[in-house]
Amino acid sequence: MGQADDLGGGVYKKRLGKNLYRSIVVAKGGKFWVYEYLFAKKDKGNIEDTDLAKRRKISKVYEVLTEHEVNELIGEGSWMEICNGD
Repeated sequence: MGQADDLGGGVYKKRLGKNLYRSIVVAKGGKFWVYEYLFAKKDKGNIEDTDLAKRRKISKVYEVLTEHEVNELIGEGSWMEICNGD
């Protein structure tokens, strides 16, 4: 995943755009990564503890999604696939 800080509970902080931006990424068992939140470093250094706790809960929900459910989310437009690695 490159430069990323493990925030625990399946949540990572990823540096983007030559370290100008941050994203909060929620992982699902190594099968896919969900970019959950994006912010400029100049606007916010870190996320609040309460927000981190919410992201960890979201990560737990994503852990039980099946491949079929993920494809449905993509198909209905709720999620967008950025890169498949193929």
